[in-house]
Amino acid sequence: MAAGFKKATVRSGDVPATLTNYPTYVDLSRLGITTLAEAESVRVYADSAKTTEWAREIVSLTEMHVKVPSLTSTVEIFVDWDGVRADYAVGATYGRNAVWSDYLVVLHMTTSPETNSTGKNAMTVNGTSDVSGQIGRGRNSNAGTHGITADLSSDFASGSTGTISAWVKARLATPTNGSYNMPFGLGFSAEDTNHYPFSNGLAYMSALRKNRVDNISLSATVTRTNWHRLVITTSPVANGWKLYQNKILITQTTGQTFTGSDLGAKLFVALNANLVGIRRWDGDGDEYRVSETTFTSDWLDTEYNNQNAESTFWGTWTDAGGGGGGAAQAARRGAVMMM
Repeated sequence: MAAGFKKATVRSGDVPATLTNYPTYVDLSRLGITTLAEAESVRVYADSAKTTEWAREIVSLTEMHVKVPSLTSTVEIFVDWDGVRADYAVGATYGRNAVWSDYLVVLHMTTSPETNSTGKNAMTVNGTSDVSGQIGRGRNSNAGTHGITADLSSDFASGSTGTISAWVKARLATPTNGSYNMPFGLGFSAEDTNHYPFSNGLAYMSALRKNRVDNISLSATVTRTNWHRLVITTSPVANGWKLYQNKILITQTTGQTFTGSDLGAKLFVALNANLVGIRRWDGDGDEYRVSETTFTSDWLDTEYNNQNAESTFWGTWTDAGGGGGGAAQAARRGAVMMM
């Protein structure tokens, strides 16, 4: 098994402001990692001396997410692997759950049944089909026959801020049953949901507050064969929603917040016919995330830059020297002493 120690520097233009506890996506294949054992042995550091370690989640052979305590426009990242060390336990200091401590739901759409990487909320899964996602593997709802539900009632019972995001790709101009095409939403039930549907090639936000619907059209048509990142945020200060498509703030409303009385308790992903016939989802989805934090536009821009073009975001990986810690490094030292 191969070992290595490499570093990269973020592209300054992709980080508009310093961000705290930012989970960054890293494509491990660009480092030369070729086996799952090598991927699971990865350790990530802030410096070449390996004095400051960062939490990371290994999703697959190619997909890793790292929690950077302070992401600046000049930050460096150091990745060490030896192919021998075991993966961290999900609850370990530098393991999976630590990466997503600021989130309620994170779905990479890579496991069956679906796993919530935060370790906080269980999923109820009603079938999924694998497709090529924006990051690694995604899921297709196949004309509304599939769906995922997460109960967030204990988290949002008294909350008033939040962010919901996902990468979505619509397959049809209109769904096979009804006038809406809904990739995900948040509400008390499927009939009472804050959601983003597609309709007639346009994307809409339908923000429901107990039977009141406000549909807001995006300013441009959505290319159905492309992935689009949709984000909604709400703040008690502005007392309203903001809707983003990719990095563009499309529109916003007032008087709608994540309050205990108005916000629903469940996340619905790729609604199916058993939930709501007129809001079925004919399309693909990837990287669904829900947080009680209202992330800034700088945060959302950085997320888009990172997830849309990881190779540009982190640029070229170079040898940092002295890599392959743990057992592999010890074995090399022993071989040198025997010579």
